[in-house]
Amino acid sequence: MKSKTVLFVTGVLVVIGVLVGIAYFASRQKNPEASVAINFDGATTTPNYTIELEPEVQIKDLAPSLERGIHFGASVPEVARTAIQKNADVVLARLKKDLNRADDWFTLGVLYHSANDYEGAIGVWEFLLKVVPAPGVSTAYDNLGKLYKFDLKDFPKSESYFKQSIQANPNSITPYFELHELYRYLYKQNTTSAVDILVSASKKFPANPDPLVMLGGYYRDTGDTVKARDAFTKALTIAREQNDVAHVESIGAEIARLPQ
Repeated sequence: MKSKTVLFVTGVLVVIGVLVGIAYFASRQKNPEASVAINFDGATTTPNYTIELEPEVQIKDLAPSLERGIHFGASVPEVARTAIQKNADVVLARLKKDLNRADDWFTLGVLYHSANDYEGAIGVWEFLLKVVPAPGVSTAYDNLGKLYKFDLKDFPKSESYFKQSIQANPNSITPYFELHELYRYLYKQNTTSAVDILVSASKKFPANPDPLVMLGGYYRDTGDTVKARDAFTKALTIAREQNDVAHVESIGAEIARLPQ
């Protein structure tokens, strides 16, 4: 029989933005010593999880070292390094007392990423792949997909992580949009993949107009006005059915701007 280890995730803020973590507000100000804000853009909360490990396996045997320190990228300004390190010190102190704090592990990965310490971020997120069950693990897959997409430029690996995210959490629309952007701008651009993934998303999430809005935008930008109008019109119908006033107005404006 397996022993159970509880990995606590208490309202963790997990970044899914393109540049996860740090915002260098201070670098834009006259005073270089001004405070730096750590932003968690596009964050989502993750509930508590119970994980199952084999009796001989302990989290400490799987977890990355908490003694490695942050390896800052050369482009990270000093004021940002100070802010990141301050936040990391707090997180590391808690983890050294309790390795089961998944919220702090997620945050540590974000801080590594903010410091351009990609090796550190990968180590944390790959560890979370081993100990956080579905559907919560999808966030780690998303974060890895973004890192390989924008930072390391390994597009096949990015694609793989986003596809695994879909498998781990079929109710999340995020990886569909990430894959669309990957296919549209970076990878497999001479295929129908950018369209296909949005069509799949629209079927999986029929009450959400966003996949069709993105599809309409794709066709608009590629000069196919007929298909753009069709996609936008279908999205508008969904928005009206959902009484989504904001979407109705914005989609209506998109349709009005299309060439007649």
